[in-house]
Amino acid sequence: MLNLGNEIMTSSFFITWVGAICGHVLSLYSPNFNGARPFLKKMFPNKSDTFYYRFDFLILPIIGALIAHALIEPETIKASLFSGLSWSGSLGSILNIKTAKQTNNT
Repeated sequence: MLNLGNEIMTSSFFITWVGAICGHVLSLYSPNFNGARPFLKKMFPNKSDTFYYRFDFLILPIIGALIAHALIEPETIKASLFSGLSWSGSLGSILNIKTAKQTNNT
């Protein structure tokens, strides 16, 4: 059982997920970043803000880890960590560009 836990903790996908969580936490400092909360509010109406923040914290890094792991295919711990971090940074940049374009068009 201990060996399975060690394999999970050192797997490239787990490290990518940890990187995605770190990037997600850092992205919370951007006032324009809403993550998956608008989608979650439509899917699960009338829930508390705490529900949406917690569910967003779980779902967005998992999506990021899946996409980053599939696209980059990291083989080392460093590559896995930076794959997860870069996912969150890339998503934040894309959303900031979209927000800036919407602001300029109004």
